[in-house]
Amino acid sequence: MSDKPRVDIDKTKKVYLIVHGQRQLLDKVKEKLAANGFSTDNMQPASLDRAGSPGEYVAMIWPPMSPNTIVVSRITAPKEGAGAHGMGAWSSVSQQELARIPL
Repeated sequence: MSDKPRVDIDKTKKVYLIVHGQRQLLDKVKEKLAANGFSTDNMQPASLDRAGSPGEYVAMIWPPMSPNTIVVSRITAPKEGAGAHGMGAWSSVSQQELARIPL
């Protein structure tokens, strides 16, 4: 039995990386995601100005100040009337959590 979470991944979709300003963790996050089947070619840092599209993925370190986990979610739909409560454009999309990967 594997200790890796099983996630059905569409390897053609983008994966947006949210590291809460801790850019030194980007390479480690990419390595962990690649070990779980994500393509490094499709990984990119998330922007506060533009959220991803339905079907794409978000990988966010958690908790923000002392991260020990990568929360992987699929973007499911745009949210109606969402504001920018600290998450910028990301508050405008709904997400479905798929897996938690130890950091």
